[in-house]
Amino acid sequence: MVLLPNRLVLIFLLLLPATVAAADFAVVVNKENQVATLDRDEVKKIFLGRKTFWTDGQSIDLVLQADGEVHRDFVRAILHKSPRQFEMYWKLALFSGTGIPPKQQPGDQAVKAAVAANPKMIGYIDIRQLDATVKKIELK
Repeated sequence: MVLLPNRLVLIFLLLLPATVAAADFAVVVNKENQVATLDRDEVKKIFLGRKTFWTDGQSIDLVLQADGEVHRDFVRAILHKSPRQFEMYWKLALFSGTGIPPKQQPGDQAVKAAVAANPKMIGYIDIRQLDATVKKIELK
């Protein structure tokens, strides 16, 4: 019986990072984009290159953060991969001729600038960096 509380604490600690990670980033699009909500599975398909067109028929342009905590949290929470697995996924797509890896930017400000300049672009930023230059997508 003494181990039961320790197990509960361990389970709580294991679940905590997933909850925190999901709240640390925001998926963003250009303010002109008509999309306001996306299913998490749709976002996963977009960032894995499996969904390549918006509902209006325009192609989807992706932008990633090159590295860092926000990138790691997004990849783990939405794509269910490690950053290394995600990188290898796109390398394989490039070498097999099935896809071109998304553009990368060094951080939140660069991602926001890229998304703000391109109505077809989608990216992710630290939620604390969200401002009126981009539109946050609500995830279902």
